[in-house]
Amino acid sequence: MSDAPRRFGVLGTGHWAATCHGAALAAHPDVELVGFAGRDPARAAEVAARVGGRAFASPDELIDAVDAVTLALPPHVQAPLAARAARAGRHVLLEKPLALDLAAADDVVAAVREGAVAAVVHTTYLFHPEVTGWLEHLGALAAEHGPWEGALARWAGTIDAPGNPYGASAWRRESGGLWDTGPHALSVLGALLPPVERVSAGRGVRDAVNVALEHAGGAGSALSLTLTAPAGAGGSFATVWGPGGRHDLPRFHGTVQEGFRRAVDRLRTSAATGEPDPAGAAAGREAVAVLAAVEAHLARPPAERTTAVARR
Repeated sequence: MSDAPRRFGVLGTGHWAATCHGAALAAHPDVELVGFAGRDPARAAEVAARVGGRAFASPDELIDAVDAVTLALPPHVQAPLAARAARAGRHVLLEKPLALDLAAADDVVAAVREGAVAAVVHTTYLFHPEVTGWLEHLGALAAEHGPWEGALARWAGTIDAPGNPYGASAWRRESGGLWDTGPHALSVLGALLPPVERVSAGRGVRDAVNVALEHAGGAGSALSLTLTAPAGAGGSFATVWGPGGRHDLPRFHGTVQEGFRRAVDRLRTSAATGEPDPAGAAAGREAVAVLAAVEAHLARPPAERTTAVARR
């Protein structure tokens, strides 16, 4: 892939930037980890010394020095920097969610188009062969027997567990499981069911949100999302059903670094071929649109979004 990007830089200096993005890039035989940039140059220097590459004084300095940028930043910080990098002609490898509002997500999509660059959103489950093979199998079953009719998914994090590296994440604390775990669930269900047309939702304990989705053509799905599940109550699952039977999402066994390496490879392939990746900016934007619609629904007065149950 002679036209594939080789020189990669990481925007972000936190746990995920170092242990996933940086570690995967440093071990990749076909790319060069050029370095890191963040809001604190001293922190960038510390991470670069530990993982590889060098520290840059600013995001713009790093963008100027690379072919592609990976972003491990809070979503409200990621979106404008991704748009800036794309308009500068740099390929972008992003994290979920793409943004926290639809206008910012739309701007990233526009920037990718204007810059004529490749973009991939790294939603973890879509970069492991156990999951992608399962999705391909279910696609074949749907083609043979008929489309899937419904799905149920639960994604539950335990951010309050001792030692959780994301316990101090301000954006996760503010936005909750809807925005942090929701993209994972939507990435899987979005590969199986038609686009979402309507949403409804209700709040549970702590940050929990329970979502009902109506898909084009009549299929329906339900999501239970939280970041603050009690100890021992975390974990994720998804089940889909239809004429082809009922099927459960498999576990994946690879490391996050292996998955991220596949995301790097897909970004490089997209850049070399000019073909958009299925997990590109448009897919990230679609997830933001659904999550924003759920948030708008939850903002309604309770009387406008629920029907009371009659009691004796």
